[in-house]
Amino acid sequence: MAKYVIMPKLGFNMDQGTVVRWLKKEGDAIGEREEVLEIETDKTVMPVEAPCSGVLRKILVAEGETVPVTLPIAIIGGEEEDINQMIDGAYQKLGKKGSVEAPKEEKEVTPIKKKPSEAKKKTARRISPRAIRKAKELGIQIEQVKASSPSSAISEKDVLAYHKKEQEKVLKKVSLPKGTDKRILYTGMRKIIGDRLSQSKFTAPHIYFTVSIDMTNVTALLKQYNRDREKRISINDFLIFTVAKVLSEQPTINCSLIDEEIVYHKDINIGVVVALEEGLIVPVIKNANKKSLSILSKEIKKLIKLARERKLMPEDYQGGTFTLSNLGMYSIENFTAIINPPEAAILSVGEIKKMPVVTEESEKIEIHSMMKVTLSVDHRLIDGAIAATFLKQVKNYLEFPERLIL
Repeated sequence: MAKYVIMPKLGFNMDQGTVVRWLKKEGDAIGEREEVLEIETDKTVMPVEAPCSGVLRKILVAEGETVPVTLPIAIIGGEEEDINQMIDGAYQKLGKKGSVEAPKEEKEVTPIKKKPSEAKKKTARRISPRAIRKAKELGIQIEQVKASSPSSAISEKDVLAYHKKEQEKVLKKVSLPKGTDKRILYTGMRKIIGDRLSQSKFTAPHIYFTVSIDMTNVTALLKQYNRDREKRISINDFLIFTVAKVLSEQPTINCSLIDEEIVYHKDINIGVVVALEEGLIVPVIKNANKKSLSILSKEIKKLIKLARERKLMPEDYQGGTFTLSNLGMYSIENFTAIINPPEAAILSVGEIKKMPVVTEESEKIEIHSMMKVTLSVDHRLIDGAIAATFLKQVKNYLEFPERLIL
């Protein structure tokens, strides 16, 4: 019995997906749980498996199209099974106009109906049924499409090529500032991230707290610890280790607003912002407070590598309760980050710079390694005193790291 392949819902916040690439074509035999296509979510690219074995009878959504989750994107069934009703139902759900009366064979062609006067002047063009069907789906007048060669019929590929060319023309009509040589559509991962962060910024009242932290002792400690070690502990690893410790001591920061309820999380799952060319992704270290510094470091490096290779699984970036964003490696001294919903706080980390500092004990000017961090919190859930207490403890542990380790 024929079944739909649907756009899967891979995460709590996922409401749509984009077809990146079909791994099978219509007419191919497919085994149950065999990968049929790849889709892009706001986080990563994931394969979609077949719900049953059979033949890929109909592809309903083209590469590059974005559709809501749970809607049909293809049909798998028996080779001779009648799927016309399923196609009609799918097109209605997708909001597309489609015809299922045309034969499947690409070889069969239908001549364009012309006025008698035109028929005498020109030879009737041949058009494949799939080309006619695809033109209807895309809202294209088939008369405007040219075949790849004068002797061949207009194919589905010709229609898709025409559609792509017309889209490029539309883009070129938009005026460009002088010196601009590249332009891409605001779609896919970057748009989804932008929409979510815009909603966070304008829904959650952000309030910011900044402190300067003396990192002299931490840098000296790590320099000594990493000596003659192949896998080194980074400043970022140490920061996450520290934040996890403070969150376990001050759990009121580790919360979310979900369905009009303030939820205080038992688990401490820290997200680490990773920059990709097409946007940001936040892999999550689960139960960070229960892991040693060395194990935490290995896991962070592994997740960052998978993120950059676009190989994260949904469980790798879901379930975060607090996020850390570090731009120190880009020589950014200080910045304020937007909270990653549904979390209630995010810590922004700047670069470590050697600066003159007046020491309290000797009241002398000394050169120390200083770093600024800014805590952004949702003021609906977290008051200023709670945020200040959190930062004070983070500062305390980083300036006296022996208190954290011992």
